[in-house]
Amino acid sequence: MLQITHDAAELITALRRGQDVPDDHGLRIYAEASEPGEITVALGFTDSPAAGDQVTEQDGLKVFVAPEVAEPLHDAAIDVTPADDGAQRLVFRPQGEVTPT
Repeated sequence: MLQITHDAAELITALRRGQDVPDDHGLRIYAEASEPGEITVALGFTDSPAAGDQVTEQDGLKVFVAPEVAEPLHDAAIDVTPADDGAQRLVFRPQGEVTPT
């Protein structure tokens, strides 16, 4: 199942609070159509999972993974990486390549 690193969970929680999203809302990971035949993985906050979502809680963060991305992301982790401007960015990595926390 998709994993969320501790650092990523902290960043996502800070983003949620910065947007005044209630603490009981979770992160939903789902597919959005982009170019024909392609999908983009999207992230958003929601109060409950959609039908068929995989549900987990990691580092106090509720995570809902849509069925259309659950299999392609089953061995991935959401992690953080520094950006050129000093901010942190969320990235997908193979679970064996996450940064130490």
